[in-house]
Amino acid sequence: MLPDLSSPPSRYIKLLLLALAILVVLPQASPDGWIHMCNYNTGQCRTACKENEKEKEKCTGKKICCIPLIKPKSQAFSRHKS
Repeated sequence: MLPDLSSPPSRYIKLLLLALAILVVLPQASPDGWIHMCNYNTGQCRTACKENEKEKEKCTGKKICCIPLIKPKSQAFSRHKS
């Protein structure tokens, strides 16, 4: 029988290369790339806001901060409470 050439260090290197490949390909495959949050993590930086979002402030580059028009859950919960 042939000896196993896959030693533990080479497995870790393969795993590291796989993780690196995923991190390189992921931003290119997703529609917005890496998502940048704005307005205290309630909005997202986009080139244009969606129909259910409104413009709040400017982000870096040519992007704007888009926040959802949906009311916070705390207000919706207080209406159904009574």
